[in-house]
Amino acid sequence: MHKFNPNFVFSALFSLLLFSCQKQGEDKSKVWELVPSAEKISLSLDDQTPNISMRLEYFGGKKPLLFNVNEITNSLQIFDLESQSLVKELTFEREGDQGVDFQYFHVQSLDSIFLFPPFGKRIILTDTSGKIKNRIRFELPLGYSTIFPHNSYYVSPPAVIGKDLIVKTRADGRITEFTQSQLDTLALEVAINLETGAVRMLPLGFPGDYLNLGNKQLEYSIVNQGGKKLVSFMGDHRVYLAEQNSEIWSAKDAKSQFLDEQMPFFAKDVDSRGINEYAFSKSRYESLVYDPYRKVYYRFAYPTVTFETDEELRALRTSPGPFVVIVLDENGDILTERRFEAGTYYPTNFFVGEKGLYLSINHPDNPENQEDVLTFELIRLNK
Repeated sequence: MHKFNPNFVFSALFSLLLFSCQKQGEDKSKVWELVPSAEKISLSLDDQTPNISMRLEYFGGKKPLLFNVNEITNSLQIFDLESQSLVKELTFEREGDQGVDFQYFHVQSLDSIFLFPPFGKRIILTDTSGKIKNRIRFELPLGYSTIFPHNSYYVSPPAVIGKDLIVKTRADGRITEFTQSQLDTLALEVAINLETGAVRMLPLGFPGDYLNLGNKQLEYSIVNQGGKKLVSFMGDHRVYLAEQNSEIWSAKDAKSQFLDEQMPFFAKDVDSRGINEYAFSKSRYESLVYDPYRKVYYRFAYPTVTFETDEELRALRTSPGPFVVIVLDENGDILTERRFEAGTYYPTNFFVGEKGLYLSINHPDNPENQEDVLTFELIRLNK
């Protein structure tokens, strides 16, 4: 007959508890990772379409589509990503009663495509037939130069909420002349009524300490998603989360380990070279993009790079240096980040598809770059 051994029982229970704690710790500490997959999508182009786009947008309907603007022909190209082919091209006349000269666009649905003229006070509604369905006129209040729904630069997709189009604005004035007190009066977005053209400025604005150390560019990227909005500013490590109609937001530290501890700024008497150095070679954050399939955000950023000549500085405009993609969860907390070295990907040409983030490989210094092909590589988010 075996005797009861309390020491053995305690040891077994302790081992079981330790294993359970270790297992929970392992589950929580699973590492997220962005991994280039070598899986590519290649879209053949005609001789009038550049392989670096300033206007791209993904639409995930029954078939995944990629929309691309050809500024030369004033057309909107539609690529089928499954067949990797051009399926339609909507070409618009610039002049006349039906004339359309657009700079940006947004695909709400295949029946509702918004076209935005440059520095205009109009929104043009079309569909995949290319026929103009409506023209909406609006007036912004003093202090704002235009709406700014750019498709590749500080991307901020417009959102239709009820009868309103929520769209990013651009402040009127020279960036060297803004003060924090002026910023405190500016809204980041405007709601434009799609029936009447009436406008109302939304309550959220710039952080109250954005210009505390000196002047910065006023660029930002904003995502409206699921009744909330998340904002990333060019010169701020933090991201800002708010309810859709709230005047209050919460700030989250989302600093990249690859960027300078203190975000750069410039003096009011800075010259054009100093502005270019700030905009293209200094630490900065750029587009913030939502991934609805994995329910995460991708925050693009650029670490400070060194250069020796003005020619090298100018080259950064068309041949970007290294960049970073930070992955945030829906609360704005960092899951992971990865630095991509210069010479492979063109960081402002991207889209999010069902499999993950796609980055253009059409960097001028990439030996795989082909002039007549728009090529994207899938970057998987693994755990």
